[in-house]
Order: sequence, then C-alpha cells, then structure tokens
Amino acid sequence: MALPALTSHHVNYLIWRYLQESGHGEAAVTLQRAWNRDPQTLPFAPYIRTHALVSLVQKGLQYHELEQSLDKARHLEGNSVPIEPSNYFFGPKPFDPEKQQGPSEASISADQPPTSPTGKVARDGVVINGHSTAEIAAPQTVKASRKGDRTETNGDEVSMDVDSANGIANESKPETTESPSVEEAANVDGDGDVNMEIQPVLQDQEPSAAPTFTLTTGNSVGVQITPAKAADLSPDTAIIDVASDEHVTTTIWRPQDPTVVVAAGDTFCSLYKLSSTSSPVQEKLVENKGDNVWVSAVAWDPLGQKLAVATYNDMRGSITMYDVDGNAVDLLPEVPRMISGLKWADNGSQLIIVASDSKLSELVLWDDSLRPEEFPTPQIVDDSILDVTWLGSSQAFACGGMSVYQCDIKSSIHLSKTYSSGDSDHPWTFIRCANAGSSPVAVAASSSNASFWIPTHDMHLKHAHDGHITAIQIKPNPSEQPNQPLILASSSTDDTVKLWHIDLEDKKFDCIHSLSLGQSSPVLASCFSPDGYALAAASKESLSIWNAQRGGTAMATWKSPSAHHAEPEEGEVPTVNGHNGNIEEVQDRSLTWDADGKKLAFGFGSKLAIINLQR
Repeated sequence: MALPALTSHHVNYLIWRYLQESGHGEAAVTLQRAWNRDPQTLPFAPYIRTHALVSLVQKGLQYHELEQSLDKARHLEGNSVPIEPSNYFFGPKPFDPEKQQGPSEASISADQPPTSPTGKVARDGVVINGHSTAEIAAPQTVKASRKGDRTETNGDEVSMDVDSANGIANESKPETTESPSVEEAANVDGDGDVNMEIQPVLQDQEPSAAPTFTLTTGNSVGVQITPAKAADLSPDTAIIDVASDEHVTTTIWRPQDPTVVVAAGDTFCSLYKLSSTSSPVQEKLVENKGDNVWVSAVAWDPLGQKLAVATYNDMRGSITMYDVDGNAVDLLPEVPRMISGLKWADNGSQLIIVASDSKLSELVLWDDSLRPEEFPTPQIVDDSILDVTWLGSSQAFACGGMSVYQCDIKSSIHLSKTYSSGDSDHPWTFIRCANAGSSPVAVAASSSNASFWIPTHDMHLKHAHDGHITAIQIKPNPSEQPNQPLILASSSTDDTVKLWHIDLEDKKFDCIHSLSLGQSSPVLASCFSPDGYALAAASKESLSIWNAQRGGTAMATWKSPSAHHAEPEEGEVPTVNGHNGNIEEVQDRSLTWDADGKKLAFGFGSKLAIINLQR
C-alpha cells in the first residue's frame, strides 16, 4: 500500500500542535496567522494524536540509527555492527539536561507532579496544554537511569529515559504491580513510541477531539515573539493619492481577496487592484462631475462578486451593483430617502438597506438571488437609524436615538422588540452583536457621552472614556470555539483604545487593557484582525498594532511621511484630544484589515495607505 505524500501542511500542523501542547500558545498563533487561519479544518487534523511530533521524531531517530548500522554491515560482510558516536544524528557529544537547568529545576524528582510552562504545579484533573493531569498521573516506577541520564518530560508530561549517547528519547514502559487501565496507560506502539498507533479497542471509535487551545487555558510562555521595539511598517507601505480635494471616508477590502480594495468619499468611489510588481490600477466607479451626486454607503457581498454603491441625488437614493472589474451589472429600485446603510449577511445574498432622514427610517431587505422588480414592504422606524448589524442569518439589530431595535428576518424584515434607554439627548451611535451560547448579545455605544448599553442583558456602563467614542468592535471568534470570553474594543478621542471583558453573569464591564497612540493622538478608528489576534488603532496620520491578548507595548507602528509633531509657538493654543474642541473638523478615518490579516488599508485625508505586515 502506497504511503500518502507528506506535504508542508502536514509538517506545519504537527509543529502547530506541538507548540500548543508545550505551552507556546502565542508562537502557535503566529504560525497560524502566517500559514492557515484554522488548522483544525484540515481533513487529517482529527486523526492526529497528542505528542505526535515528538513521537515521529523519536521514530525517525531510531530508523536513522538502524540505517547507519545496516550501511556499515554491508561493508563488513553483513555482520551486525553497532552504531558509533560519529554517526549519531545529533553528533557524538552527549546531552546532559541537568547542565542546561538551574539547580532548583535539576533537583526535582521524577515522582513529583509535572510543572506547567508558567511554573505552577499541576493539580489532579487540571488541564495543562490541552491534557488532563489525571491522564498522566497513573502510578509508575521509573527505571534507574544510567550515569549521566535522568528522567525528562520533554514538554509532553510523559516520562522518558534519555539515551545519553545520542540524545534519543526512548519511552520507558511503566513497571507497576497491576496492569494499568486503558484510560491510564500510555499508548505505546511496537517501536516504543507513544500515541503513534490507535489502540485496538479504540479503532472503531470516532477520531479524538481537537486539542484545547493554549491561549484559552492559561498564560503563554511564547515570549520569543515579543519585540524589543515596535516594528516600523513605513518601508512596507504604499501610499495612493486617491482624490486631491476630497476626503476618504471609507476603505473596504474585497472578501477573500487581498489584492482589491475600495476607497470612497462623499463624491467619489474607486476600486484599486494592487500588484507587487507595478502601481495599483484604479477603476473609477463614481467621480465628482459637479452633478451633486453623493456617495452614501458602500458594501461588498460576502463572496466578493458584487459591490453595492449607494448614491444620493435630487432627494432620492439609488444602489448600483458593480463587479470586480468596475462594470455596472445591476441597478436596484430607487427610494425616496438617502440610503445611509448597507449590510450584507455574512453567509448569504441578503442585504439590509437603511433609508433614513432626520425623523423617519426604513429597513428594507433585498435578496440578490431573487432580484425582485421592487423592494419588499419596508419596516418603518420612527427614528433616525445610525447603525445596523446582522446576528446570524435570521436576526438583526439596529440603533438610533434612544432605542435599540431587534428584528427578525425571513422573506422580509420585521421589528420584533424595541429596547428604550429613555435618554434622548445621547443617541446610540454604534451596535455590535454576538452569540453567548444560545443567547444573543447586542452591545450599543453612545459616542457623545461615551456609554455602553447591552439591552439584551440589562447592562449599562457610563463614562467608559473621557472623550467621544469613535468605534467599537467585538473580538472575532473565527473558529467558533465555545465558552470564549466576550471582549469588546472601543476607541475614543481621549487618546485611548480600551479592551473590555464583558461578564454577562455578574453584569460587569472589566477594562483589561488601556492602550494609547501617544499624547494628543485621538483614536479615530480601531479594528481587530480577522482572527482576533491583533488590534489596530489609528489617529490622524499614524497607527499602532497590539497583541490583543497581551496589550502593553505596540508590536508595530506606522506614521505618514507628512506627519509632524512640532512644538506650538508661544501663544498658540495646541491641538489636543478633543477636550478643548480644537481637533480638526473632519475626523473620518477608515481602517480595515484584508481577509488574511496581512494588510491594512488606512484612509487619511485624501490618501490611502496600504500597509503590509508580512515582514
């Protein structure tokens, strides 16, 4: 039977699993970001057992020793010849683990419980690196080691004898008075390797469950990715002059395509095709021709096949669909109001359209797969809707004024519940949603008084910032792992972006990180990377990127070549973070990640910066 081909995906997955199991969670996430956003979806992933990389290397060393012996035997008339130190894979010098460790570490006896990467002693039943200590606590007696040898865990919590001649770790079978049960015994194959073969009694069972991710079970020891100094992203940044007299208000990447990005302002909308070898190619979709046509909303469909561009002219709103080459392929019916919002469902062809004026709003559902001749009956809301978001494929939330609106979606959109805060002076500006188990969670934010409100769980937080809130986002959970903490990021003109842990049971908002771009640097935009690993935040002409879990010092920064921080002249009132009202009038900044989390599009002033993070 032919063996399956070994590819880089197999090797990367084994390394990724080893990093998870040995406590280097952040290093595992770094590999994941550069290689595969969700390794657990690979078809062979469910069949890989724990400690697979170490076991595979052990087996390879044994075969290497056997091969060396056979090669020498051929030259000596087939007589069996023991391998010599000069032929050892890791060289002739023995590896003594005790010389590599401090005295406190070397003095730990073999019968002590294993220690976690953070230095904490394991308790029975506690999960360490995805493995329960109860599974590795079966009684066993370690063989007396030879001179220069000692028992070693090798990061696997599995006791081994180390061959001092070649550093080959060979599994020691436990010597016990009673045979261990199937649950307690290590799965040792014919070559002495652990977990390389499936036990006979388990062959007909389902593949083992995916490992518990290190980053959800404790602190990581992967300090090797912590930079001594924030990386400067300026050398890997391309700046595009989008419109000399206009202001970029929206940047949006094409889904699943890091080579196409859209930049839009009040009177223009252009599509840019990026290339690593030549200048970007611009396709103008809407341009300022003095005809009073205003761009009011832009949105890609989830497959990146159609770009919906809403325009407003002569008291009427219209939507044109464009393909990736910039050709108009569809024109939707007009509405007698400005279209202020477009939201595609993440997993379908349905589009929520918000048409509003200062007193009244309409929520309309458009199904692009059916393309009816006219819009379905709209849902009328007696308020100005400022934001709308989907929750799954059958529910949506909208906010505006003093209310949050819960809507059910089938063939049309229907208002099912209205939550009212009773404060009409501070409208709810932003709305984001997530699922907590089977319970929907809707988080609203008021920009003017910097407050949070979760109407679905009756939670409030006032004065979350000292300035206006400019953006909120719930940390993505792309793998849809259950029981993940609910993390909210909020940015403000008070120079900070904050990360909040939302405790739904105790109804509390706990600020876990408060990050800053610097003094007098109002944070005008912020967003998580698609995998939730990084958080980017931008001011007028600069941005920073942090590790979303660790916070602290920024991993990378970028500043516009034109940015300067000259000291104000004597008598001049300095421009600060909004407390004295002296920041520039136009605060629109748009900051978005591409689908791979390897590029940022930053719209500032009349320019678009494409910031490459791959280095």
